[in-house]
Amino acid sequence: MPALPIVDVNLFVHNGAATVATAIESVLAQTWPALAITLIDDGSTDATPAILRDYADRYPAIRLVRVRSNGGAIAAFQRGFWFGDADFVLPKSADDLIGPEFIEACVTELLAYPDCAMCHAAGLVFVDEDEVRACYPPEHRLLAVGPDPATRARHVMERYTSSPGFWGVYRRAALDRVAPIRARAGWDHVLLAELALAGEIRHVPDVLYWRRDGGKPVLTLARAATEQARAGLPLDDTLAEQRWRTPLITTAYAHQEMFAAARLPHAGRLALMRDAATIFRARWLRELRREAVALATTLPDLIAQTAHAEATEARWLARTIGDAITAAAAIVPEVDLTLFRLELAALAGEPNRVAA
Repeated sequence: MPALPIVDVNLFVHNGAATVATAIESVLAQTWPALAITLIDDGSTDATPAILRDYADRYPAIRLVRVRSNGGAIAAFQRGFWFGDADFVLPKSADDLIGPEFIEACVTELLAYPDCAMCHAAGLVFVDEDEVRACYPPEHRLLAVGPDPATRARHVMERYTSSPGFWGVYRRAALDRVAPIRARAGWDHVLLAELALAGEIRHVPDVLYWRRDGGKPVLTLARAATEQARAGLPLDDTLAEQRWRTPLITTAYAHQEMFAAARLPHAGRLALMRDAATIFRARWLRELRREAVALATTLPDLIAQTAHAEATEARWLARTIGDAITAAAAIVPEVDLTLFRLELAALAGEPNRVAA
């Protein structure tokens, strides 16, 4: 009888002492026997390191990795994808739980469909350990299938909404074709759309993914998905990026950035870039317009800061403001930001500018 394929379970945690033990137990309870488990401590300062060490001491199959300095959420997710070398990988948070059959059900689907890049399960939201708040609707599950990569990517853009569609078992051969995660709002949307270019995304209908407390506000997630947040720096700093102010616009535009470098012929990449704007406008147009208008309200103050900054600071701030304007113009062109762009260009053309 051939050996079962190993699944790398890479559980990452930062200061998760209240929940990490339950998350580990949900992995240890899996019915799929061929597991490699890595616990990644992302610079925790609470009781988390002691809890992880206790599990590693009691279970020889568990490997413990200690990251000495917290690198932020995106770096932790990236490690969750990259650790280990088995054919399948399950990135795992320290908050959410998985049912005992989660890995077996997903891997069975992956083995049945060799072109499948990832399989996830239906999910629910729970509070504490015994109170179910809600079940995610069936339309939140992804079924990006068929031979055409662009069709699969469009399905993800049209459908991906919530975390059950993200926390699945990934085929490493497909995952290795995905670019490193960029510090952008909506990075998970982008990752799944790019993954769909590499293979199918399927689900099992059983409710086997249990999300603790539900999601966070979009703006909170956008702020956390910045390089400044990773470094613990304030986002009102003149050297900070500005695209966190428009998280949905940034999500849509980040797809265009990704598709521009996708493994497709030129015409296919350009078509998907157009599709990204069309699809996200169909999903979120009112919210996208609201973000663009809010950005326009903020721009006079940001441009005034640029006018009074010294040359290096001014050039950097003008670039980050320009990035936000470019993204908004690409996704919501009806909100006209041309005058702000011209003001920035005029400031950039002052060679002898000095700080006020």
